[in-house]
Amino acid sequence: MTTVGLFNPSSPSGTPIDLPLIKDWFQRQGLPVICAEHLLNADRFLAGTDEERAQDIQALFLNPKVDLLIALKGGYGSGRVLDLLDYDLIRQHLKPLIGFSDTTALQLGLYAKTGLVSYTGLSPRRDITETGVDMLIEQSFKMYRARKSFSVSLQAMSTPKAVKGTLIGGTLSLVDALIGTPYQPDFTDKILFLEDVAEEPYKIDRMLTHLRLAGILDQVQAVVFGDFYKCVSSDKNDGTMQDVLNDLQARVPNTPMYQGLNYGHGPSRLLMPVGSEGSIDSDNVLFFHY
Repeated sequence: MTTVGLFNPSSPSGTPIDLPLIKDWFQRQGLPVICAEHLLNADRFLAGTDEERAQDIQALFLNPKVDLLIALKGGYGSGRVLDLLDYDLIRQHLKPLIGFSDTTALQLGLYAKTGLVSYTGLSPRRDITETGVDMLIEQSFKMYRARKSFSVSLQAMSTPKAVKGTLIGGTLSLVDALIGTPYQPDFTDKILFLEDVAEEPYKIDRMLTHLRLAGILDQVQAVVFGDFYKCVSSDKNDGTMQDVLNDLQARVPNTPMYQGLNYGHGPSRLLMPVGSEGSIDSDNVLFFHY
């Protein structure tokens, strides 16, 4: 039986939190839950001190009773623990990890240092409610557990091109924040998928420009854009997110770019793998295996 280790690497859980509701949902999936020692801690805008959160992550990797790590929520802070983890030790006890949003920093850091394959798209604090869990989130979580393959149709922004590569990505602001750090993954020949939330389009443009100037967008096989949820200009003269993406494709014409991935901060999303192989065919269909 798979046992979940529930931890919180980012912002405090907030009160009140219906932890029994969250644990019950996992129990009904046949997944008993072990809670990290400092799961409900709070220290300013963080879920406990950096040391406490790093200790929880490491303890769950080392705990032989835990088979799957799941981050309770996002917010801010997972990047702060990257320099406190013992990656040599974690590498000897690799196990899958699921998170979303701010957990992108932790997931990419672990991938860069250990090659850990993780999954992004489930955030129990926001996704498990009294009315249930979104159908797509629940379906893709079940497909992950069954290790099934998945395909999704995309919209090409330029001439379609068949590509293969390791899927990597998450929330753009967290990907961008790791560039130039020891925790930046190797983007060579990757399929990079990106989303973000509640950022003005000019700020998204700034982050994408950084990736372009850093050479990242020339290294990847393709870029796949998810949902930029609530990324709307406060000034209508600033244009739209579509303008930003179209401009980027024009500036990086040799890198195929796609839209339409159902992955983002909206109420419904796919669970996406970070570190496993994927492909996009000439019909603009993305394939990957959980």
